[in-house]
Amino acid sequence: MNTLALRRVNPQLHLRSQAVKRWQRDGLDAGLGGPDRQQACLCFTAEGGQGLWQGIIDARAWLNQSLPQLPSLLAAQCPLGRIAELFRAIPRPLQLQPQELHYRTLSAVEWSDPCALSADLPWLATSRGTVWLTRLPSPCAMPVDLHAQAWLRDVPQRLKLLLGSSSLSLCSLLRLAPGDVLRLTRQLCQCWLVQRCIGVFTFTKEGLLMETRVVDVPATQTEAQAGVELHELPVHLEFVLASREVRLVELANIMAGQLITLAADAVQHIEIRANGRAVARGELVQLDGQLGVELLEVYRDPRDE
Repeated sequence: MNTLALRRVNPQLHLRSQAVKRWQRDGLDAGLGGPDRQQACLCFTAEGGQGLWQGIIDARAWLNQSLPQLPSLLAAQCPLGRIAELFRAIPRPLQLQPQELHYRTLSAVEWSDPCALSADLPWLATSRGTVWLTRLPSPCAMPVDLHAQAWLRDVPQRLKLLLGSSSLSLCSLLRLAPGDVLRLTRQLCQCWLVQRCIGVFTFTKEGLLMETRVVDVPATQTEAQAGVELHELPVHLEFVLASREVRLVELANIMAGQLITLAADAVQHIEIRANGRAVARGELVQLDGQLGVELLEVYRDPRDE
């Protein structure tokens, strides 16, 4: 794989460009760039639901947008130190639309040298001036409405109805024969989905009655969690470089060291499968010395649009 000429992706730049594309898809004025070197900038740290993120603003632009009547009341230009004090004193000095940038508190407000900043920072236009992000919040899973996402509803999951368990020695297992009866020493009647217990079931005349509730999960199954939300269930992803049907005689030759030829554009047609279902196509790239797949196409259902 090391001999392939793969396009290299800078992880930091990639995260920044993806954030800008996400904001632009939501109809926000956003882009990549840096503040003017002549601007007096305030930097700050924000704490929100997705952890810490950091940003900078043009101090005077923020003042003019936040308190437009103030300049006409002053005999001289407001000192930069006073602007920083006002920024710290106002409970919500910034109004930010993206949910990932919602914050509870702002701290570490101080002056920043624009000359020392990167020229490719993600920026977002707000009602109180432009905000440049020097550190993005950590990405995390957000709840989704499965009923509104048709393509997600079609991703298969294996539901296991577990009656119970028992122990058997290896010798007894070897002696099993038709007609033997195995006893369930531990009756569970649990519903399992991707190694997680999501509820229990009971027998009725009509069939099985399912019930979602917290159950006593065996201590040996440490990965199991009871009462989980559906959007938190893990999905197994496979990245398929190529697939083809072969006869057993051909397979024997391949295993003996035969060279398998690939199409010239094979690395641009990596198939991403979620629990066995094709959900996207991507390009094989190098990401921080490891292999990665950049999505080129997501097979969303037209009903999602």
